[in-house]
Amino acid sequence: MSDQHNNNFEIHEDKPPKSKSTLGQSIFNFCNVLMGVGTLSLPLAFKHAGWIIGISLLFFCMGVTNYTARLLIKCLNYKEGIYTYPDIATIAFGKFAKIIIFILFSLELIAIAISLVILIGDSLQILFPDISLISLKIIAWMILIPLALIDIKYLSYFSLLGILSAIILVIVVIIDGITRNEQPGSLFNPMKTELWPTDWNSLPFSFGLIIAGYAGHSVFPSIYLDMQTPNTYLKAINISYSFSTVVYLLIAVCGYLMFGNMTKPEITQNIMSTTDHLKLLNQFIVWLIAINPFTKIVLELHPVNFFIEIQYLSSSCNLWTRIRNDCFLLIRFLSRTLVITMVVFIAIKYPQFDRAIELLGSFLFYTISTIIPCMFYLKLYSNNLRWWEWLVNLLIILVCTALAMLGTIWAFLFYH
Repeated sequence: MSDQHNNNFEIHEDKPPKSKSTLGQSIFNFCNVLMGVGTLSLPLAFKHAGWIIGISLLFFCMGVTNYTARLLIKCLNYKEGIYTYPDIATIAFGKFAKIIIFILFSLELIAIAISLVILIGDSLQILFPDISLISLKIIAWMILIPLALIDIKYLSYFSLLGILSAIILVIVVIIDGITRNEQPGSLFNPMKTELWPTDWNSLPFSFGLIIAGYAGHSVFPSIYLDMQTPNTYLKAINISYSFSTVVYLLIAVCGYLMFGNMTKPEITQNIMSTTDHLKLLNQFIVWLIAINPFTKIVLELHPVNFFIEIQYLSSSCNLWTRIRNDCFLLIRFLSRTLVITMVVFIAIKYPQFDRAIELLGSFLFYTISTIIPCMFYLKLYSNNLRWWEWLVNLLIILVCTALAMLGTIWAFLFYH
C-alpha cells in the first residue's frame, strides 16, 4: 500500500484505452472541459456576490478542485483494473456505491451535454432566425454523431477552438467596454459595481455559478487514461487551471465592470445589445459560441460511453463474446448514437431544461468535483494519511457540503 501511496501517478500498462494524446493535446482537452458554458455566467456570479466574496469564492473553487483533481487520479491508480469514476466507488464503498455514483456522474454529464445542445440551438437561431429551433438541433445531432466516434487525441484540435473562443470573448468584452464608455480615457465605470452583495438573499446563487467553471472531474479520468505520458498529469492540470482561471477572472471582472447590476445570465446577452458598428464582431462571437460546444459535448459524454463499453466488453456470455468480437465497431457506433440521440431529444422536448440544470448545479458540481473525491481518498488511503490530511479533507467536505446545500435550496426556493 505504501508503494502505491508514494507513486500515485504511475499508470498501469494494461489500462484501456492505450495512451495517445501528447501533453499539449491533453492540456487543450482539460482547458476545453474546464471552460464550459458556466464561463458565460461568471459576471452574473460577481453581480450576486460582489467583488470580495466573488473573487474569494473563485480562488477557493480553483484551489479545492485542483486539489481534488489530484486526489481523483491517486484513487484511479490505487490498484489495477480501475478505469472510471464508478470503478473507484466500487473499490472504496462497494457495488451499491458504484450504482449511486454512476447515476450522479451520468446525470451531471448528460445534463451538461443537454445544456450545451440548448446553447447551440439558441446561438444558431440568432444567426438563422428563419430556421426553427428544432431543425437547428436536428442539424446539431447530425454533426455530433460522427464526432462521437473520434478519439480524444483528435478532439484536442477542436478543443483549441474552444480556448481561442474564450480568449476572443475576453477581447470583445474589453473592446465593448471601451466603445460603451462615455468618459474618454477610462475603460469602465466602476460606480456600477459593489464590494459586497447588495442583496444577501441572492448570494447563494453565485455558489453554483462559480463552481460550474471547475466541474470537470467526471471527464478527467478519461483524458488521463489517454495521455502518452501520464506522469505529466500534474503539470497538465496546473497549466490548465492557471490558464482557465486567468480567463475566468478577465471575463468575470471585465463583464461585471462593464454592466454592473445590469448583467444578464449570460454575458453574450449583454454583448449582443452593443452598437451597430460592433455587430459584425458580435456575430463572430455568436458563431464561436455556437460551434465550440460540439466538442465539449463529445468530451463530456465520453466517460458515460466509456463506462458502458467497459461493461459489455467485460461480459462473460459466450454468445455475446462472439458478437462483441465480430461487431465491436458497429456496437460502439450504435451505443454512442443512442446516447447522443437521447441528449438531443431531451434538449428538443424540454427547451427550458437549462433552468432545471441550474437547480441541480450546486448539488451535482460540488458533490462530484469536491466532496466525493475527498471521501474516496480518505477511504482508500486512510492508513497512510497524517492527521492534517484528514483535517484538510474533512474541512473541504464540510464547507463544500454547506455551499452545495445552500446553493441548491436557494435555487429551489427562488426558482421562477
